[in-house]
Amino acid sequence: MSKGIDYGLDLDTSPFTGGISAARASLGGFQAFSVGAMAAVGAAVTGAALALKGLQAVWTEAQAAVGEAANRETMQTAFIPLLGSAKAAKDRMAELADFAAKTPFQLPGIAAASRTLEALTDGVLSTGDGLTLVGDVAAAFNQPIEEIAVHIGRLYSGLDSGRPVGEAMQRLQELGAITPDVRSRLEKLQAEGKKGSEVWQVAADDLARFSGGMELQSKTWDGKISTLSDNWAKVRASFGEPIIDALKPLLDDGIGTIESMAAKAREIGETIAYAMRFMIESFKQGEAWNLAKLGLTLAFQESVNFLWRVLMGVCEAIPQYLVQAFKTGVQILDILTDASFWSIVGNAFVGVMRTAVNGILALLSEGIANLIEYIPGMGKQAAWMHGLSREFEKDADRGAAQVGGAAKSFIDSYGDRILRQVADNFSALQDAFSEGFSNAADVMDTSGIKAEMASISDRITGALEKQDAARKAKEEEDATKSKPRRQKTEDDAPKIKVNWETVLAGSLAKVGGGGYGRMMLSAENVPQKQLAEQKKTNELLNKLLQKQDGSLAVLG
Repeated sequence: MSKGIDYGLDLDTSPFTGGISAARASLGGFQAFSVGAMAAVGAAVTGAALALKGLQAVWTEAQAAVGEAANRETMQTAFIPLLGSAKAAKDRMAELADFAAKTPFQLPGIAAASRTLEALTDGVLSTGDGLTLVGDVAAAFNQPIEEIAVHIGRLYSGLDSGRPVGEAMQRLQELGAITPDVRSRLEKLQAEGKKGSEVWQVAADDLARFSGGMELQSKTWDGKISTLSDNWAKVRASFGEPIIDALKPLLDDGIGTIESMAAKAREIGETIAYAMRFMIESFKQGEAWNLAKLGLTLAFQESVNFLWRVLMGVCEAIPQYLVQAFKTGVQILDILTDASFWSIVGNAFVGVMRTAVNGILALLSEGIANLIEYIPGMGKQAAWMHGLSREFEKDADRGAAQVGGAAKSFIDSYGDRILRQVADNFSALQDAFSEGFSNAADVMDTSGIKAEMASISDRITGALEKQDAARKAKEEEDATKSKPRRQKTEDDAPKIKVNWETVLAGSLAKVGGGGYGRMMLSAENVPQKQLAEQKKTNELLNKLLQKQDGSLAVLG
């Protein structure tokens, strides 16, 4: 069996494998860079989103702070009529805010309760121990403090004045705040005519059973949340109060602006309305097309005249422009022949070059320093190059300062002269143009068209004035018709002469049963008809008497 033949190639593959390794390293570096760059971009986007979210949260909280401050201001203002002054109202709100921060009740309910108690108890129970008593009862029965304040306030007011308090006592008894025995005692004392502090003390002693109710509720979860909310609301209000104070003048300005806008808006509306009426009336009179034609013709002619005036103004200004240009040239020559000017220019030029050259050198030095910084043994040289770059930067800054100084010197020396000359040039040109524009004669005569349009406008305006007068007269007439009539008095009643004979005859006829009330209003018929009816009446009465007792009575 033959042995194989081994071939050996003495090839140096290190450059190839080294290149592969370098490529891999480069790819790895690119990958790391890419990942890092994407991570940086992602972090930047996330940071921007978080920043935006934070700004939104700040804005929302600022709005809430302003709203809280506004609500407290409204509650404070409601105390002014009760307490008599803004200072007293402010002090009361501060006291109630501290009370709310230590109790399970919110400030709006506490403020409402204090206002109710202030009105019903004349301030006896609206703060301090009195408000604490009401709050303890409300907390013991888990009721809104403002509702309990109404019942206890009515109870106090009635007991103090001797008025019935059945409804208030009934409600408190239903809650369990007042026992039946205490209610009987209170009713007995009222029946005995007693009132004032003696009677109220009986009720107060019974209500004192619930002392500490707010403290117990404050230790519950809901109570702690309420206390936390009140404290945070206090912080919000403190933050929002200066904002409100700063915004109030702006609101006043806005209100004034809107009020003035209302008047202007009415004027604009009236103007538009009149223009519409004018157009409608022009159509009615058949002058709409004529006015449009005359308006277009007038606009064209006025445009021609205007352009002609502009041309004349320009022609008048050209000689003046040449004069002013000559003066400006003389001034420029004067400045150019001044040695100080060239000194300033030289300093400025040197400063510019100094800034540019040293800036370039600073960049080159910094670049070289960055290149050799990582070369072994070149640390000192790199540090020296960094220092040299900073020196170049300082010299560049001095060059920039030199340019600034030259500019200031130029302005100080020649600025006023140049500005005066520019102002004189502008004023002279303006005067020349205005003179030429004003003195130019019209190319086209528009007086005839204007007179015709004025005549048509007068006719239309006259028709509108007649319409306005007729409408005003109609309104006055309607107002007169709708006026309420004057109520008649006794003096306005007609004077009636009464014929008492006729009235008496009519009354007697009715009594007689004949029913001739209206027929017998004539005096001459009274005797005959009255006698006949009287006889009939007597006969009927006699028949009735006979039926009752069998006797006979004759009536004449």
